[in-house]
Amino acid sequence: MKAKVGIGIDLGGTAIKYGLVDENGNMLWNAKKPTNANISRESIVKNISEAAFHSIERSKELNIEVVSIGIGTPGLVKDKNVVIGGADNLTDWENIPLGELIATQVKLPTFVANDGDMMAMGEFSKSGAINDTFLFFTLGTGIGGAMFINGELFQGHFGLGGELGVFPMIVNNDVLNWEDVASTAAMVKSYKEGCSDNIKETIDGKYITKKYFEGEHLAQDVISQMTDYVAMGVAGFINALNPKKVIIGGGITTSGSFFIDIVREKVSKYTLKACYENVEIEAAKLANDAGFVGAGIYGLKHGSIQKKNFGNFYKINNN
Repeated sequence: MKAKVGIGIDLGGTAIKYGLVDENGNMLWNAKKPTNANISRESIVKNISEAAFHSIERSKELNIEVVSIGIGTPGLVKDKNVVIGGADNLTDWENIPLGELIATQVKLPTFVANDGDMMAMGEFSKSGAINDTFLFFTLGTGIGGAMFINGELFQGHFGLGGELGVFPMIVNNDVLNWEDVASTAAMVKSYKEGCSDNIKETIDGKYITKKYFEGEHLAQDVISQMTDYVAMGVAGFINALNPKKVIIGGGITTSGSFFIDIVREKVSKYTLKACYENVEIEAAKLANDAGFVGAGIYGLKHGSIQKKNFGNFYKINNN
């Protein structure tokens, strides 16, 4: 009997990462291809379908049966199908019935969700247990976030919840979102504002981290500021939800344990002691693979629910 797996697809502004995933989050094969995000929405959809077909061809070589597709995309997603919008790095990426479009082309049940939720699902497969309450944050251009409550991905009553990075706050009399001050992009912006103009290297999180360990005061100051903002936000969610575990991902968390160690210490200053007691804060384990792994699991989970109604659900003519 052939093993049954799902295709997981992680749509990013630069690349589409995709692969074959089983229900336990094991990667059986993976690849990536350019998104071509600046051309058109049709080009993006075409590249997603090509990734799915490539995965199916590879599954045949591996003697694996593909039964579903899961897609993680930037932006808000309604009904596991329609991308409402909110993806600044993808051209015209709004009001798209993405699940229906891909399912119609590939002839497999397809389910779409926010990419932060899918990263969290991937990490949960490696770090969570059946009844865990679990928070996930990824620090990058913004802050992606997701919640698992009693082992289930929580997406709100209307399916649009989990936008943890856009929690509003006032900073220096400006109304901002948490991600505007606590993301890696915010740290890079702060660093550039404080440095000279003659730096020839690319300034990113990796560069700032290197300068931090070299003892540069500016790098140490901006990382101190960023970890303060990250810790404040994480502490607020801990006070509200009292999770078992908090997982933090993003490039800066892969530069050794120092970042998580700093955040962990600072969170203790901003939480209620009883709420923080026994809460674990860890770095993400799957790095860039988390998105497509989680999407694969998501597709398998919902594919089994919708299998009987697949044709009606997507209005597909299979003849």
